[in-house]
Amino acid sequence: MKNILLIIAVLATGIITQINAQKYITKTGKIEIFSETPLFVIDGVNKKVASILNSANGDIVASTLIRSFRFEEALVEEHFNENYLEPNKFPKAIFKGKISNFEGVDLGKDGTYDITIVGKLTIHGQTRDIEETGKIIVENGKISASTQFNVSLKEYHIKIEKAYKKAIKDEIKLNVHFDYKFYR
Repeated sequence: MKNILLIIAVLATGIITQINAQKYITKTGKIEIFSETPLFVIDGVNKKVASILNSANGDIVASTLIRSFRFEEALVEEHFNENYLEPNKFPKAIFKGKISNFEGVDLGKDGTYDITIVGKLTIHGQTRDIEETGKIIVENGKISASTQFNVSLKEYHIKIEKAYKKAIKDEIKLNVHFDYKFYR
C-alpha cells in the first residue's frame, strides 16, 4: 500500500509541475548578422523572431521568417534573399532545443546565469546540431536571453556566387537576443 501511495504521489507531483509550468514568449526577438569583407559589410537585423521558453524544463524554440532580415544596403539585402538564403524555397529558420544546464537557472531570482544551449538549427533546408553558450538575465521579474555564435555557410549549403567567393567569409556571426514575457 505504501508503494502505491508513493507512486501516486510521484505521478501527482509530475502532473502538478506540468500544470504549473510557466512559458515565456517573445514575438520581437532579435537576430543580428555580421560579416566584413573587403568589398562590403554584411550587417543585417531581424526584429521579428518568435521564441518560447518553458520554465519547467528549459526547452526553447525559436523561429523567424528569412525575409524579415533588413540590411542598410539594398543590394546586400537583395543578394541575401534572392541569391543566398532563397526564402521562396526555405522561408524559415528554426531552432529547437533546450538549455542543458537549466537546473542552475532561477527565473524567480534576479541574476545573470551562464547557460549552454543544445539543439537543432535549421537554415536553408539544412538541420545541424549546435551547442553554444549564452546568458539569461533576470531583473525585476523580466527575463532576457542572449547568445552569440558563428554559422558556416557551407554547412547549411548556402552557395556564394563565384564573383564573391574569395570576398565572403564562410563564417557569419549571429547575435541573438530575446526579451521574454510571461505567457498565460
